[in-house]
Amino acid sequence: MAQLKSAVSSKVVRALDFHSRIWVIRISESRLKDESFVINEDSFQEPLQWMKRRNYTPVMLEQVEDMQRSQVRIFHFDQQTHHLLRVK
Repeated sequence: MAQLKSAVSSKVVRALDFHSRIWVIRISESRLKDESFVINEDSFQEPLQWMKRRNYTPVMLEQVEDMQRSQVRIFHFDQQTHHLLRVK
């Protein structure tokens, strides 16, 4: 029962905490084309809204959700490379 309580508590904290996250994302399509974004989840209606709109897979979304501050993840899909850095 304690584990269930802890798991529920953790999910509630995460749900409330997502508004404070900030991401720096660089998307590369080729050597000549790079785009960079600073994503602040304060304006999101739900966690990882930007990533969902970019069609990140459920596995990718789970990995992004689990990122700690200053951690970097790299994803390759749709002829692009996405470099994500969690800032806050």
